[in-house]
Amino acid sequence: MPSSLSSELSNYRYIDEIKSTHSFINGKDFFDSEKLPAHLVKIGAQMGSPTNKITASMIVKRMAFYGVIHLYAMSVWNKRLVVDIDELKVVENPGDPLWLPEFYFGEYTFIDVENVRTLWREEVIAEVFSGFFHPLLETLRNVTRFSKLVMWENIAIYIFWLYESLLNNEEYNALHNRLRDDFHFIVHEASPALFGPYKNNPLSRFDSEKVIREKNIEPIRVRKTCCFSNLLEKKKNRCSTCPNGCNMPPI
Repeated sequence: MPSSLSSELSNYRYIDEIKSTHSFINGKDFFDSEKLPAHLVKIGAQMGSPTNKITASMIVKRMAFYGVIHLYAMSVWNKRLVVDIDELKVVENPGDPLWLPEFYFGEYTFIDVENVRTLWREEVIAEVFSGFFHPLLETLRNVTRFSKLVMWENIAIYIFWLYESLLNNEEYNALHNRLRDDFHFIVHEASPALFGPYKNNPLSRFDSEKVIREKNIEPIRVRKTCCFSNLLEKKKNRCSTCPNGCNMPPI
């Protein structure tokens, strides 16, 4: 990847090399119900998570950036990023109390937009959501019994953040029509089948009108569910977008 492109993706936790001081988890381990429990324990201890369910919630919030990277490439560069899950490394920073990993893809390829972009876009979305996030959530659900509804919202909030931040950035003014169209399609028009065996698009329900809340100056989109990050030993405070009643005991 050219250094200029690599630099852009570094804003979304992509790295093009693994430093000797860093450790990593093989990405495919998160899809393995036998290997996942040990990682839940290790990551949970690092974050000060009281239960595996809450650790699962945090893992999905971190892994959401895998999707952000792919959708950025799709909407900004008109490129489909093809990554081999066997090459994916989730790279950990030593001493990071909130476990905010980065992503190393190893060997990968780019596929430029094809003649019919709408069909090409569906392929990208299916690869990201049905091919990556659906099996990830299924494995976490099977191992921890944590709510898939919460996990899907953990992904949704970063999809919203990506597109809304790009649309509010003058640097991307020339791309506004494509960004708006892609954003609307992903959240409201994409077939449920592009996300997995679902009857409804799992992102749509989380797109609500923004409101002014508490000390926030700018309107925010209040979550439908609580991610329970306020229960982490290293965090202790709730998110500004958390729904009422989020200060719940560990689950």
